[in-house]
Amino acid sequence: MVTDMQHNLTFVPESTAEFLGIPSGWCEDGYKIVLEKSVHPYDCPEYTEEMKKRLRGINLENDLYIRMGKDKKYVMTQIITDMILEQGKNRYFIVLLRNQNVIPEIDPLTDLYGQVKFEKDIVDYIQQGRKVAVLEIEIDHMNDINILYGTNYSDRIQKVLAYRFIYMMDADKAVYRMGNSNYAFILRDASREEAAAFLEKIRARLEESVVLENNHFDLKIYASGIILDHYEGEISTVQSKLEYVLGKMRTRRDHKLMFFNDLVQINGDVDLDLMKVIHQSVLNQCDGFYVEYQPVVHAQTGEIAGAEALVRWKKEPYGIVPPGMFIDWLESNPCMYDLGNFVLKQALTDAVEFRKSNPDFFINVNMSAKQLERKTFCGVVMALLKETGFPAGQLCLELTERCRSMPVSVMGEKLLYLKQHGVRLAMDDYGTGSASSSVLLQTPMDEIKIDMSFIRGITDNQTKQALVRSMVDFANEADLKSCLEGVEDEKLQNYLRSFGATWFQGYYYSRPVQAAAMKKLLNMEN
Repeated sequence: MVTDMQHNLTFVPESTAEFLGIPSGWCEDGYKIVLEKSVHPYDCPEYTEEMKKRLRGINLENDLYIRMGKDKKYVMTQIITDMILEQGKNRYFIVLLRNQNVIPEIDPLTDLYGQVKFEKDIVDYIQQGRKVAVLEIEIDHMNDINILYGTNYSDRIQKVLAYRFIYMMDADKAVYRMGNSNYAFILRDASREEAAAFLEKIRARLEESVVLENNHFDLKIYASGIILDHYEGEISTVQSKLEYVLGKMRTRRDHKLMFFNDLVQINGDVDLDLMKVIHQSVLNQCDGFYVEYQPVVHAQTGEIAGAEALVRWKKEPYGIVPPGMFIDWLESNPCMYDLGNFVLKQALTDAVEFRKSNPDFFINVNMSAKQLERKTFCGVVMALLKETGFPAGQLCLELTERCRSMPVSVMGEKLLYLKQHGVRLAMDDYGTGSASSSVLLQTPMDEIKIDMSFIRGITDNQTKQALVRSMVDFANEADLKSCLEGVEDEKLQNYLRSFGATWFQGYYYSRPVQAAAMKKLLNMEN
């Protein structure tokens, strides 16, 4: 609570009002109202005497412990007081109330929420599937201040910062002290741009020097961020990701905001440290890699026909790293051969179980250029089919864009061999990249997959409508199957059904899921 001493007006925040059972907002004689409504009867004499002293500026450094509450339900409450002089004119009396029953959630130095509360809130948002932007900042040179001036100074600085941060909060924002000189902020329903704009406000508050006993402290921060939107990782990885990015920025002495989602791109260069870790994971028997599955459905009925296998990587402290952050880099490395074979083996193994729910189930697996370059690849495919017992005719290998840049003479023989042994072949992302139609005419394809970039916004774009319709018509005339990717909702599904494609794929049916969840989807259909 804040009291304007000149005008005898007290401001009661909503959270304090709810805790004490009194009205929020500005009121006269605020401490008398608290005395009458919220203080335990046995503690009233002590409360009255001690608050009179503090209103005169006496005993401000000593905390007061009083039983307080509402509806005669009292809890031990710590009362922390301070007096602020505004530019030599008016005085403001500050009171912080700390419920001792929830002490683990409160940072004892700053009276902000602490790490326990941060983790609890993140868990709640993850369970709700709520979109939040999470920022973590680290105050630069705080250790130097400790050395030069002592920990008392750094503690006092952090108390000043805590006051500043509190006044930046509203119903959709919360601040937490994470220990040492680190603070986290959660912004509900905030975009990346809104989070970046909020961080600039934090920087602006920090540009106001902290002055203690004629010593001026100009503070800078390192900053990291992450956007959680239907986050599927573990709670422990959220802070690990934030601190990992902070470490990177600290090493580079870079004070810009960096989102974990952009980690692979820093100053325009690939983050080689992360790539080295991922590369070593491949060499270590693909440690940390796993496979998820996104259903492919019959276009006219929406029933699951098969699934596409998609590689993922997860390792602490990085958490789940999306494939878009490492696949392009690995595609140029010989280790991609081993990773591709790992994915193929795992996909075939899991698909054997999927066929128990749907005997006609097929599995699509991406081929890499490094696999097609190797003479041994076809033998590996046939050996894995034999080992797992999965039917060759229900395996579809997808030719990715990087593969299409290879000379047809290099891959043609291998593709023909696979085709002759019953394996189906698909051209992924048809219509994009290098010479899709030219490669299609020279290789024994069974299917084209039309990239989601053609599907996004198609209902309002006549050019896209004409392109997609012509590609599907071509596939039908050439006796090829076709799959439209990026079907996001029922309205789009119903619109696209008139195009005559064979299969649909997209978030409307399911996000990529692990094998157990894929099995449940199949069982639900049965």
